[in-house]
Amino acid sequence: MIRLELTDQELTDVVEALEDPATSEKNKTKLLVIRMHHEGARNGFIAKVLNLHANTVTNHLKEYSGGGLASTLEDRYYRPSSSLEPFLECLKCSFKAAPVADAKQAVARIESLTGIRLSESQSRRFMKGLGMKVRKACSIPGKANPQLQFEFYSTTLLPKLDEAGRGKRKVFFVDAAHFVMGAFLGMIWCFARVLVKTPPGRQRYNILGAIDSHSQELISIRTTENINSLTVVELLNKIRKKYPDTEVSLVMDNASYQRCYFVRDHARELGLDLVFLPSYSPNLNLIERLWKLTKRRCLTNRYYADFKSFCDGIDKCLDDLSGPLKEELTSLMSLNFQLFPIHKS
Repeated sequence: MIRLELTDQELTDVVEALEDPATSEKNKTKLLVIRMHHEGARNGFIAKVLNLHANTVTNHLKEYSGGGLASTLEDRYYRPSSSLEPFLECLKCSFKAAPVADAKQAVARIESLTGIRLSESQSRRFMKGLGMKVRKACSIPGKANPQLQFEFYSTTLLPKLDEAGRGKRKVFFVDAAHFVMGAFLGMIWCFARVLVKTPPGRQRYNILGAIDSHSQELISIRTTENINSLTVVELLNKIRKKYPDTEVSLVMDNASYQRCYFVRDHARELGLDLVFLPSYSPNLNLIERLWKLTKRRCLTNRYYADFKSFCDGIDKCLDDLSGPLKEELTSLMSLNFQLFPIHKS
């Protein structure tokens, strides 16, 4: 049976190595074995406390006995290096500049740059090793101005949202959604491919909505008629009637029926603050997320036999925002806005 007798210096070295943040967890376990052995603990007790096999405890003690602390802390693990290692930076730059759609494209790209052919599974592991993930691409309006969006967000939108957070005003995000009765197809977990009926016709259910930035309260006008300036004025009246003595800001896009003089003059009479987004900035309009939620929860992969049931399904979804969908809506409506990178010329 091995019996170690550590000098004061050896014990000090072991304690310092234990307290060193750079020491790996595996090596700390070895050092604990040595420390407990020095304090007189039996091997069986050490194995039980540290959840080790008795032979492992003996091996750690032999390792220290044969080569001291340096031998105990030595990294003996074999780590094979990839044949692609010399090309890592080149491949990383290539994938960053032009991402690939699938593993098959990755195999071809890697082979063209390095002359090394991987299998598709190997290419997936390699891309994961680089820190890549399969992500859905996000669209950005071609005419969007990132600089203008940032200035609007920081100088106009944020101060009003800050006041709303402190209860000094209400901020509503306004937009119209036009739901056309048809097949909304999407991904679904299933045992076999699901076939969704497509109803005939192009009937449309139009909703002009305003959602509160903090309470997620929805005020809306729902109609089968076209949305126009009269509809917007009706919504403004509805909001002012509900909040007669509150400072109210309405954030909306530049649709002609919203920006016309008729609407702006009426808003001025009601004491409502109209805030118009920069052009091509749906990413700054919070209510766009509500429309996506509505499509996902009541329209995607659903069949409605007639237009009335189609409208009722949308109404039920919107009416459930303060009930069953409240938690999901609150999570979705966080005040984190996507801002596009600004490219300096």
